[in-house]
Amino acid sequence: MKFNYLLEIYDTLISEILNSRKKPTTEIIDFINSLTLESFYIHTISLKKATNKIYYKIESSLHSFHPHTPILKESKNNPLEEFKFLLPQIEQELNIQELEKKCYWDNKNKIPKVYIVTSIKIEEIEKEQLYFLYYSLILKLETETIQKRIKEIISGLYSIEQIETYIHKKQLALESLTAKLTKTINPKNAIELYQYSTTYSDKDCLKIIYSYVEQTIRFLEKEYFKYLDKDGQAAIKTIINTKTEIELKYNELKLEINNSAWEVIEIVLQSFSKIMELDLQQKITYNELLYASELIPMLYSQIKYKQKTKKCLKEIILEFNFNALDFFDYYTNEINKELERQETDLEKFKILYKYLKNTNQKQLYANNKWNTKLPSAKKQISGWLEEEIQYLNQKRMLESYATTNPINAETKTKFHTDLSVPQLSYFFGLLIQSRIIQPPTQRAIFKFISDHFKTKMTNSISVDSLNSKYYNVETTTRNAVREKIIELLNLSKS
Repeated sequence: MKFNYLLEIYDTLISEILNSRKKPTTEIIDFINSLTLESFYIHTISLKKATNKIYYKIESSLHSFHPHTPILKESKNNPLEEFKFLLPQIEQELNIQELEKKCYWDNKNKIPKVYIVTSIKIEEIEKEQLYFLYYSLILKLETETIQKRIKEIISGLYSIEQIETYIHKKQLALESLTAKLTKTINPKNAIELYQYSTTYSDKDCLKIIYSYVEQTIRFLEKEYFKYLDKDGQAAIKTIINTKTEIELKYNELKLEINNSAWEVIEIVLQSFSKIMELDLQQKITYNELLYASELIPMLYSQIKYKQKTKKCLKEIILEFNFNALDFFDYYTNEINKELERQETDLEKFKILYKYLKNTNQKQLYANNKWNTKLPSAKKQISGWLEEEIQYLNQKRMLESYATTNPINAETKTKFHTDLSVPQLSYFFGLLIQSRIIQPPTQRAIFKFISDHFKTKMTNSISVDSLNSKYYNVETTTRNAVREKIIELLNLSKS
């Protein structure tokens, strides 16, 4: 089944602006007049009374087609008598000369306001503003049509698979449009995407397109959220809303870790920092937003009201399926510290089997996980524990063999490195990519690293840990290895 390309209007308008192929003003005026819509300005004035003095501030003067124009609700519209005397002064400052004007008084909010409505003919609007208002108006009408058409198409689909496929295609197309617009607009931050200047520039027109493209994404969120690709880029406004919901608890948790030794909480907060900082260069998915909105309140509740210990928090985070690699490193390093305190392999076996039993028996709080591309936290930890148990078993067998065959026994020397496990994995990956080394298999190089290297955090590096970090390289790891390579380059000059 083939459908017409519903989003063509967005592409057309973007191309029109970027290639300076705007419609003639006469055509725009005729189009707007054909819609028989009222054309007026709403002047918003905030009012304030303090220490026997009365003040006013003109907040905005926006045309009725402007996307930020306030919506005036029908009310009794009783004038605020103590502010009425200001009207002549306000009208003079706004250069309002029309006799036919309306005033709407609003005293329901903390700051009372008056809205002065004055009519204007479309022909009297300046050219740049006219284009801006035209884009705002046509995008509003076309976006409503797109949303209705999407509903019609989905109502004609017969299976969940068809609906999901259709939604995913539209989601991907909209995501591509927002990425293109964001790159072209190049805002300093997310908030700037929704701010319009008074010059009504091409960039402002592109921002209007962005706003309506995002409205269509938010329409899909509202109506068809269960069919969305949750690993897709979330709408910026959705991210802002999630950030607002968890910000207070997030900041209080940050204060808690500054006053305590809760390193495990710091790892969680660091992973969520991209949501709080709202870096437009980083992809933030719906899964990540859903996960953060569940985990942050839970951690806040545990620390604020139940006074859980570090150990309990670590287990709770594991049960919540927080599968970030930093948490995996932290959790396994904590086990290694416990193992290092044991004097015999038998005691180490007991600890490892205890952890393995407890991990396998854990019931997860949620089915979702932080990083959908990695195995669950439970699977990662269980795999590591099984590797450690296997390693100890092999070690005991080798020691037993060395005791009975002293002539053939060799002591394996491990080289200490200041590189972390992720950095070591990434560095060897670069050696393979540059064909400096050519191992028979990827697994062989991981086994070689595990057998011959140790870090300051651990004497035994898991092959599975190296494998997962090899395919999921974080930015901090790339930067750290790059600095080491630069050091090598500088040494080669001397």
